[in-house]
Amino acid sequence: MKTHLLVAAGLLACSFVSAASTVDSPRVSSWDRASAMAAVRTVDVNAAVNAIGTPSELLDGQNIIGNIKALENRSDWPMPAREATIYQFTRSLAALPRDSVDADIVSWLSAYQARVLVAHEDHAESAVPLFNIRGAATGVKNGWLREDSASEALALLNVNPQALVGKFLQSNNHSQQSGYLDALQHAGITDVKVVQNTALEQLDSSPELTPLLATTAVITDDPYAARRLLIDGRGAGLASAFETLAEGKDSSETAAMLKLAIMQAPAENAALAIAAWWPALRHDTATRQLLLNKLGDDALGAPAALALAQSPDIQTIRELQLLAEGDTRAARRAQLALSINRDLLVAEVQK
Repeated sequence: MKTHLLVAAGLLACSFVSAASTVDSPRVSSWDRASAMAAVRTVDVNAAVNAIGTPSELLDGQNIIGNIKALENRSDWPMPAREATIYQFTRSLAALPRDSVDADIVSWLSAYQARVLVAHEDHAESAVPLFNIRGAATGVKNGWLREDSASEALALLNVNPQALVGKFLQSNNHSQQSGYLDALQHAGITDVKVVQNTALEQLDSSPELTPLLATTAVITDDPYAARRLLIDGRGAGLASAFETLAEGKDSSETAAMLKLAIMQAPAENAALAIAAWWPALRHDTATRQLLLNKLGDDALGAPAALALAQSPDIQTIRELQLLAEGDTRAARRAQLALSINRDLLVAEVQK
């Protein structure tokens, strides 16, 4: 009997916990994306955003949060419209200075529990928020951090430009590092060169400086810095660094850099350079021939084939077809490039 009473008490306790969870948790609903967006269009989202609070009122966090909660619980509006308004309000904060918005507002938005879910565009079996309010709040915070870091770096560049290299190395935050790179765009050329020379001295032992060196190399247009980046650059930021390095250069300069990468850089760097620069050079005869000649190469044959498969012109297709005849490694890579290109065309037609 005692055992039965204990079990009953346990079940009763569980029912209370379950009921409490139901009350505390927001009701989540799944929507068809088109239907949800149609529901959003039934209200004036812009007017509703303004009603939450004007910029001059955003330092009163509790009042603004109260207004958002009231909007969230409006029974006369469909939930997609309510979340669309909160999402747009969140994004609007990015245009304001950090110190003009109460921190409690962004903290509350960062913890927002989305109620409107739709099927993932690429994985229909997975549900995702239609309006990622948490993500938007994170974006606002990252934007503010980037602006603050740029201001910090500009002040540092005026007194001790070498120290910016150390600051960049110490940071493991992408937004903060991006702010440091932004500051270089507004610095004097003398200060940029100091930063570049310091980065060059430390690149061997600190390959994390690759994005910093890429930014300075574009500003100074220094061939030696570009060469070091190609040969000694390392890390996750190298691909974007190569894209940065090609900014503002004409096709002949980019072709010369790609040739240097293929002939002298480590294979992994050369592969990234091929992926970054080939799209702009796909009509350049010399570059095309250089990649065709590399199809039989152990290390660079596959990256060359993949590049040649991307939107090839008629001459590239003809060259690949000629090379594809036979059973050599180069022939098999040419066949691979043609096959990938056919698959890409089919996928494009089916869209």
